[in-house]
Amino acid sequence: MDHNQDCALHVPAEMVRPVDSKLQHLSICVLLVGMHSLALGLFIFFFTGFFYSLFFGVDVVNFFFVKQAGLFLFCLGLFYLAPLADLNSKHRLVDIIIITKLLAVVFLLRNMWLVPRPMAILLAAVCDAVMATLLIYFSRSAGLLLKRTGKPIT
Repeated sequence: MDHNQDCALHVPAEMVRPVDSKLQHLSICVLLVGMHSLALGLFIFFFTGFFYSLFFGVDVVNFFFVKQAGLFLFCLGLFYLAPLADLNSKHRLVDIIIITKLLAVVFLLRNMWLVPRPMAILLAAVCDAVMATLLIYFSRSAGLLLKRTGKPIT
């Protein structure tokens, strides 16, 4: 065994941080939610006509607003990935992600009748509800859901 392999095998115990599985599950959930928004945003932005035809069965009348929605979803996906840098100190961002998912569910359910195929919007609402539920579950399991930070204002 050469010197490089020998060094790689011996890591001092104080340098190894234990992996909190509950925090790891929350990280994976946040990552998947962020990747979903990034992918959906890119798909809507770059394949606008195909997206509209596939899910709504109609041609796009105004590409600007549909492309804008794709860009918005992409930017939201970037925001969703931000807490992954340090979930312990950025856990409040996860709370905000949960709120955005719940607001999306309300918006989608209240406005699904505005599209030619409301079932596509209903499916999106169900997916957002599932994501919010999983984020709540994993955030609560990790002890971070609505966790207070800092000193109270006196």
